[in-house]
This record gives sequence, structure tokens and C-alpha cells, in this order.
Amino acid sequence: MPRPLRWVLGLGLAGLLLVGGLLLLPFSDWLPGGTVGDISKQEVVNGTAFNRLFPAPGAGEEVVFSQEKRGFSEAKLKRGGELLALLAISDTTTAPEARAKFQSSGQQIKGWPLVEQGPQASALLVADRFQVKVIGQGSGLDPDRRHALLGAFDLPRLAALEPSAGAMGKQLPPASGDPLHQLAPNAERQPALQPAA
Repeated sequence: MPRPLRWVLGLGLAGLLLVGGLLLLPFSDWLPGGTVGDISKQEVVNGTAFNRLFPAPGAGEEVVFSQEKRGFSEAKLKRGGELLALLAISDTTTAPEARAKFQSSGQQIKGWPLVEQGPQASALLVADRFQVKVIGQGSGLDPDRRHALLGAFDLPRLAALEPSAGAMGKQLPPASGDPLHQLAPNAERQPALQPAA
């Protein structure tokens, strides 16, 4: 292909991308990612700060982090290579409508409102800000197992988490008896489930 034709095609493609971007600009609120309205990135907790708050895997299980961005972190709970559940924490500062579903909650885990989102998903709202979610995959998890997983997140430290001006959320002191909340392959937790008051 002659060099002038490559330049014309390259410039034409760049022009199409620019025009496409300008056409999608009015719909940017509908597109995923970024922040909403006038909320600055510094007001949203970085997903890195959430990682140490995920539950330790049970015997024969592993937690593999799969996605992390400002305001969100997700991990996969696996046993023997099989995907059991998706575990996620999100900062609802950028999506306040996500908190509305918890207003009519009649159940709680460790004092935080619990909602069921279909037959495979359970979610908590911690400190009226952080949504913690367990979504069963494959053959799924029964509600008791999902609730136990929700209770196994480090909810007190999550409630105390705040954004900072830097790239990461505020560094919290280690939980007592849990130096860095490392994911030990044989660690098991039995969180106490609390009925709604």
C-alpha cells in the first residue's frame, strides 16, 4: 500500500474516532466507569483499599482478585478451579441510587442491612456507603453460605474506611489477631449472623 494512502486512511480513522467520541459525549453519564456529577476522584475510596477486607478462603478454597478500580474491587471465590461466587465491595458515593434498595430491608448481618437480589445474590450496605455483595456462580450458593461470606468480610474496618487525597484509601491498623488479613488457604471463619431487630 502506498505511503500517501496509509496516511489518508490513518487520518480518516482518527477523524472518525474523534467524531464518534464527540457524538457519545452527551451520553457519558450512561457509560460505565468514571465518576458521577461533581464528585471528584478524591472523594471515592480506591479499590486497592478494599482488597485486604475480603474474607479469608475456607479449606480448599482460594480468593482470586479479578477487577479493581477507584470505588470498586471484585474477587472470585474458587474451589478446585471451579468458580463458586463473585465477591465485591463498591463505594456507592458515585451511585447513590444503589443505597435505595436497602431502605426497606428487614434483615441484618452484624448490624448492617441485608437485601437479596434474586436467587443467587445477597448484598449488605455498610456505613450507609459501601455495598458488599456475594453472587453465587455455577450451581450457586445457598443463602446461608452467602450470608456467612458477607459476615466474613472485615466489616468494622470497612465502615471506618475513608477516602484520602492520595491514590489509596486511608491505611487502617491491622485488625486484632489478624496482622495483615492475609488470605491463608486453610483459614476458616464462622461469622455470627444477627437477625433483624
